[in-house]
Amino acid sequence: MSTLAKQLSMIRGTRPVKKINEIMLSPIGIAIIGALTLFGFIFSLELVSYTIFILYAAYVAIFGDDFAPLMPIFMFAYVTPSTTNNPGKSEGGLFYGATGIYIIIIAAFAVTLIILRLALDKNMGFKKLFIKKRTFVISMLVLGASYLLSGIGSEKYLEYVKGNIIFALIQFASVFLLYFILSATIDWESFKFDYFAAFAVILGIVVSLEVVWIYISEGVIQNGAIIRSKIYSGWGCYNNVGAVISISIPFAFHFACHKKNSFLYVLIACLLLVGVVLSCSRGSMVGAAFAFAASFIYTFFKAENKKQYRITSIAIIGAALIAGIILHKQIFALFNDVPAIMESTNGSVSFNDSSRFSLYKKGLEVYLDNPVFGQSFYPAAGTMPEFSDVEAFSSFFPPRWHNTVIQMLAACGTVGMLAYSYHRIDTVIYYFKHRTANNTYVALSILTLLGMSLLDCHFFNLGPVLFYSMALAVMEFGKETPKA
Repeated sequence: MSTLAKQLSMIRGTRPVKKINEIMLSPIGIAIIGALTLFGFIFSLELVSYTIFILYAAYVAIFGDDFAPLMPIFMFAYVTPSTTNNPGKSEGGLFYGATGIYIIIIAAFAVTLIILRLALDKNMGFKKLFIKKRTFVISMLVLGASYLLSGIGSEKYLEYVKGNIIFALIQFASVFLLYFILSATIDWESFKFDYFAAFAVILGIVVSLEVVWIYISEGVIQNGAIIRSKIYSGWGCYNNVGAVISISIPFAFHFACHKKNSFLYVLIACLLLVGVVLSCSRGSMVGAAFAFAASFIYTFFKAENKKQYRITSIAIIGAALIAGIILHKQIFALFNDVPAIMESTNGSVSFNDSSRFSLYKKGLEVYLDNPVFGQSFYPAAGTMPEFSDVEAFSSFFPPRWHNTVIQMLAACGTVGMLAYSYHRIDTVIYYFKHRTANNTYVALSILTLLGMSLLDCHFFNLGPVLFYSMALAVMEFGKETPKA
């Protein structure tokens, strides 16, 4: 070990550094990051938040016992951008020009320190990074390869080849990198699942508070009704916002299962459910309802204090239902202008698909025209019905097919669909071979994400897939929560 590495190791062993590291790995540390996220979001001071995040990451890279405290940074940085600085709506916003360059520079600084830590620390060095045995690496690499092969041979592949490859690399990196790096740079023997669960719950709370702020600042409620189009953050619309809250719900039930005063965590789960409803994302409402119901039922049978959980949780849910019945007229009026999931026409009830089915039909036609490698992630202008204008391609992120299966078929063809199926089977087999309470809550979160991705493009959005990547690492290497 080099002299510098020895000196840094000695510093990590001092009482002040140990105390700081302890706080970082506690709900208090996560809440501080969450508060900084809200600060940047509300006041459009993301640069301040990002600078502190980078300093935090730099500290972890130099003085952290391992890289576990980095987990929250990725997701909280993702949900920090304010509505004012939405990169798709404000071309002169935060992510362009000098401020955009500044963000790249400070991010590169943190990455450099992380690489140096890997180079100097034998406990998490490059050798360990590449010899660590992992379950999902092969299927992830196969999936990534199918992304990179997308569109080969299609009519206008060469026209979009550069952007397509860059987008494919970003999609692959979002699935692969955090799983690959964190699996080898976290001391899983000392890692506490509660830390990841607390991070997920606080993330859901922060995004729910962002929704509340959007309601206040954007005047979402007009004439007693919600105007859904106004629910737009700096990092996504109502669908994106609702999805992130939804995947946090199972982790509230994890605490209800293992902690005293389980009713507090059921109450938090109920509030997260309210946050999803306020997002007005219909797909997220379905996903959140599944996450809540499945987690509630599983915890009903697995809670360590079954009597307390059953009595208090049923009382809370019952009270919420009674309040809903009493206030149903006001609630219906509030959501009067939000498209209903089911609609009645001439006495017949039908599913309001928001033109999804016509979109999927077109996607299947695209697949049949390009059955091997698909048409690429950047289809020719006019291919996608709701993105018929060439201006749809002015953004780096291409329009997507709002369904993971259709997306893989249309963009990556049969090769992509087989690769995705291989990866999905890989994760399902692993879960059933390693069923624990912790892994079940992770699986419910992932299943919620995948279910919502059958109605939207969440599996091809950066943030949810970063969470997915970390969740798989926790599922595979995290230890079961001991009984209290």
